[in-house]
Amino acid sequence: MKFGKEFRIHLEETLPEWRDKYLSYKPLKKLLKNIPATAADNPPPDGPLPEIQEWFVGILNVELDKFNDFYVDKEEDFIIRFQDLKERIERLKVRGSTDGVFTSETEFSQEMMEIRKGFVSIHGEMVLLKNYSSLNFAGLIKILKKYDKRTGELLSLPFTQLAFHQPFFTIEPLTRLVRECEANLEVLFPLEAEVVESVTVQNVQTEQTGADKSSMPLGEETMDIYRSTLAAIKAIQGLKKASSTYNPMSLSYLFGNQDNDSTGALTEENSPSESFLNLHKGEDANEDVRSPPK
Repeated sequence: MKFGKEFRIHLEETLPEWRDKYLSYKPLKKLLKNIPATAADNPPPDGPLPEIQEWFVGILNVELDKFNDFYVDKEEDFIIRFQDLKERIERLKVRGSTDGVFTSETEFSQEMMEIRKGFVSIHGEMVLLKNYSSLNFAGLIKILKKYDKRTGELLSLPFTQLAFHQPFFTIEPLTRLVRECEANLEVLFPLEAEVVESVTVQNVQTEQTGADKSSMPLGEETMDIYRSTLAAIKAIQGLKKASSTYNPMSLSYLFGNQDNDSTGALTEENSPSESFLNLHKGEDANEDVRSPPK
């Protein structure tokens, strides 16, 4: 399946409030068709960025700002919510150790259910955000390759290096938060941890959604997050199979080293940008293509 179709399917299945935060892949493809194609025997001139490239880079910069704003806001929200859940657990332990605090076992069970819903919900959203990072990075690479092919220019390398250092692609803190959340689920709710594990395994099967829904009565909102997380992981799986080539700009390379990552998200170690840096050691990895020389 082509990347554009995989991307569209994922947008249809993700949380509605997230959809306009993703790369504007289809509009960017349409914009590229309005750029005059460069003949093979008429390469672009050297020197400062031409007007068309400056215009296109400006559009991509807007997309980067959109990714960063959304990613940072979500990451901060997760940190606050996760800390709140941990504090609720501690308060519950204190109350449970005091005679007569809980009016009934039902009250305790209801409180634990709410905390469990909170952990499962935030875990699903964090996994979804990791895949948000990966899918947008992959989409940028696809768009940049199309631009280079159409114009004969080489925008992919500097702009990919720029994107690599953006907040939306700095996922290590989020990854640690996901693992801490899973550790808490495993200790507090062993049965629930098994469900979470089934969400994050690499070979997600479509029929799991219905089975898991019946075994995890956590409310429709939590199930929407759960289904969106499954859709994101399936999209990553589809992208891993989509490309027949294997080079630093291919999707096979991009996702080919993910077999040991339960969420399928990119990291600094398996990012193609690391290969770009090795191939172009004489170039500055932080080359600023956001502000072309005048």
